[in-house]
Amino acid sequence: MKLKKFIEYSESLLPHEVRLLERLSQFRDRDREHIFQTVYHNSLSQHAKKEYSANINKRKYSHLMQWMQGKLEENCTDHFYEKLNYLDSRIKADLIDTEEERELLKILKQYQTHHYHFLRFYEVVKDYLNFLLIRVRMNDYKLINDFIHAYHDDYRRGKDINDRLTQCSSDIVNDYHRNILSDQALRWSNWLKKNIQDQQLDGLNRYQSLVLLTYLALMDESLIQETLHFYGEIEEDIINGTYYSRKLLINYYGNKQLLLMKLHKYDLALHYGELSTNIDGPDYVMYLTNYAFNLMRLGKTEKALEIMQNALPSIKNMSNRYNRTLFISSMIRGYNENKAYERSKRYAENQLQLYEKDILEHNWHRFFRNYFESLVHLRDYQTLRKVLKKYNLLERENFLLTQFTGYPYFNWFSKLIKYKQGSITEKRFMGDIRKEIEKLTETYGVEPSSSIVKLMDKAIYELV
Repeated sequence: MKLKKFIEYSESLLPHEVRLLERLSQFRDRDREHIFQTVYHNSLSQHAKKEYSANINKRKYSHLMQWMQGKLEENCTDHFYEKLNYLDSRIKADLIDTEEERELLKILKQYQTHHYHFLRFYEVVKDYLNFLLIRVRMNDYKLINDFIHAYHDDYRRGKDINDRLTQCSSDIVNDYHRNILSDQALRWSNWLKKNIQDQQLDGLNRYQSLVLLTYLALMDESLIQETLHFYGEIEEDIINGTYYSRKLLINYYGNKQLLLMKLHKYDLALHYGELSTNIDGPDYVMYLTNYAFNLMRLGKTEKALEIMQNALPSIKNMSNRYNRTLFISSMIRGYNENKAYERSKRYAENQLQLYEKDILEHNWHRFFRNYFESLVHLRDYQTLRKVLKKYNLLERENFLLTQFTGYPYFNWFSKLIKYKQGSITEKRFMGDIRKEIEKLTETYGVEPSSSIVKLMDKAIYELV
């Protein structure tokens, strides 16, 4: 294929990267401008893609590709952070050379206030100041000393906020992991909003505050609209290059998908979910799991199962046990949604054998609920009874329901077994379920899982 390398590169660009490049573009060459406009159209337009002109010299495609990659790296906060760490290591090892010193001084002279990695930059400049003083090198002393004094208060304030974010993260993420929302976590919401709105604060603290507010919003829907509004404001900082990095952009897409899904805007969320899976990074499986879940909500079960199956090799080497167990649970559900109940059962039992400890620690309720759905479809009530008892799931569920309001699904599975054994009547079995649904719906506005309710109805019908 002609221009294969350029086309592959242009298709790898994320929409916000193209918008960033468009802001930086000042093309004098009409051919390069025409090529870039085609890139822009193909990345952001909903219409059919345009073909690239074969009449333009191929070297111009190559030069444009180099320009695009160069500009993205130049504006990437991750690249800047890596450069800072490298320069700091050279300073501390007394290995920094003249060219590297010039580079650091150039960054200092061009510095724009409240940079994304301001805290790290301040620390490197301070180390460099000490490096100069020890050697009685006073030629650039005033420039550097003025910077240290001018931004001292901003640095101390940023460090204090960063330290507080550690405790804030602990409170909020612990609640998110346990699927509850305590006052201990919720008390941080106004402080996080204040950080996000503070234009005088460095970018890292602002974005970390937004991520933590996102966790709160996923547990408290009253915060979702305001959180989405903040994402809209941060979007401008991404497009103008202030907060740009591919890793941050992927996180931005992934978080927006989750928030929109909470608002039941699944079609719009799907767009961001697909973008979040474009890069195979350290959190790829997490984004893919959320995207697959959204696909299943929209009835696109075959595609959901396909992308999860393609990701199976990535699961074996995962270090994040929480995300791995979440993926495993979604994979079981994917088989169920495609009526592959035998495969669902085999996969669940295989993963339980491999990762029993992790599953019991993380996402156990999701795992066993999906696993039990496959067992009910297969009418394997004997295995269902054994697993319920082996892992004390009724006791686990009772304790969990003291922490937050929800439905006793495992208790329902237990009652289903008793019904199948003839220990309780259909009237009592379904009556108890309907009473619990009525109580929780009227008192707390909590709706049950429609798939579980349908499953119980199906199990009753099969006996008849």
